[in-house]
Amino acid sequence: MKKIFMAALVFSTITSIAHGAEGKWTEGYGQGNLEYFIDFSGKRLLISCPTQEGSADVMSSVTIYTILNNKEERQFTINAGGTSFDGPFNADSRASESNFHGLINALRKGDAVLKVGKQTYKLPISNAVKVLPAPGSKSFVCNTIFSN
Repeated sequence: MKKIFMAALVFSTITSIAHGAEGKWTEGYGQGNLEYFIDFSGKRLLISCPTQEGSADVMSSVTIYTILNNKEERQFTINAGGTSFDGPFNADSRASESNFHGLINALRKGDAVLKVGKQTYKLPISNAVKVLPAPGSKSFVCNTIFSN
């Protein structure tokens, strides 16, 4: 019985962790919401996209966290498309919704540089245009303050 419990525990732990290929954008789905993320140097840039079908009252957000311990970064900057985006942030105001759309468009078009603390990371465009939906398109279903 103990072996069955341990095997079930290990299996559930392994299957509950979403893994992405380093430097490649990945689309995920969890608890009724879309997620777009890219892993780099043990960290993850996560674009959470709650939807009307999943969590109608929750706004989309952008965060970075350490994959190993799920520790969220309290402050970071993403430079993409000639614009700086300070994070973390939610798309819960007119300005942050504009930043959210602007960031996704910039990530779809070119490389990005992330500054987390004293560390700088370069993210390649890789497959962003294939994975990240364009704001305003039919496939863009992320909740933002004025999309509800």
